Amino acid sequence: MLTTSQVAEQLQLTNKKVLYYSKKENFTLEKSSTGSYLFTEEQINQIKKAHESTLQTNDSNQLDREYILQIEQLIKNVTNLEAKMETKANEVVSVQVLEHRREIEDLKKFVVKLEDEIILLNETVKSLKSELDDQKKIVAFKPKKRFAILSIFGV
Repeated sequence: MLTTSQVAEQLQLTNKKVLYYSKKENFTLEKSSTGSYLFTEEQINQIKKAHESTLQTNDSNQLDREYILQIEQLIKNVTNLEAKMETKANEVVSVQVLEHRREIEDLKKFVVKLEDEIILLNETVKSLKSELDDQKKIVAFKPKKRFAILSIFGV
């Protein structure tokens, strides 16, 4: 049988850890004449197993924490990328809207120019019609003069 300090030295633990595991495992311990607890080989092996399982759990928890931190970092990166993409998309849309506005303004100017040309053409058509009407009157009047001249000569 070994004392608490001997078990601690063998397992490379502190005395408090050895007592913690013995309490956790509900050991019934004997006391030596010096007042130190005595541990059997079986109890020492159980303490060793309990400590190793705690280490494995801590390692597993550490890995879990690392994975969680990595996942959080990935989520943060994805969120940043989404924000950048949205900003870029908004910039692209803004540029397209400005281009469409410019095109619309150009089309408006073209329509105004066409309207002005149509007005000019209408005025030209009106003046040509009036000239044509005047010429028709002259042409219609000339034959009358001819008939008048012909009637004078008796033809």
